[in-house]
Amino acid sequence: MNIIDHGKWAPYEPAEKPKDYPANVLYLKRESDALDWYVYSHDHSKFDESTIKFMALYQDSRSSYVIGPAVTDVSLLFPRNQVVAEVFGYAGSDPQADFGGKLYDPVTLAITEYVPPDPGPTIFDRLTDLEIRVKALEKHK
Repeated sequence: MNIIDHGKWAPYEPAEKPKDYPANVLYLKRESDALDWYVYSHDHSKFDESTIKFMALYQDSRSSYVIGPAVTDVSLLFPRNQVVAEVFGYAGSDPQADFGGKLYDPVTLAITEYVPPDPGPTIFDRLTDLEIRVKALEKHK
């Protein structure tokens, strides 16, 4: 699979709002060059119709971007404070199941499984260990 990163998108207010737009329109621009999301996503040269497009939001708890929606139709995305990437060469049948919840690195363009850190011993493990130690100490009295 080949991945193209389309950048991170942030909310903004245009200096001059386009005519005939509703008053409550939300605007996004790409952080790297201030391109408008609506204009960018409607430019048919920017996204291939046959590819998978996904959004990923940075999550402190995982110290990584986590993929949310993974779709073929870019118009289904609104990447507020998220990165957008496009996957070429996907051969599966359910992109949401295959990409959703995975980690995405926009620097290396890697998609990986989330492996939770080892939480260590549970409170029950600790209590069992404590009971064993107490019994061992009682034997030596």
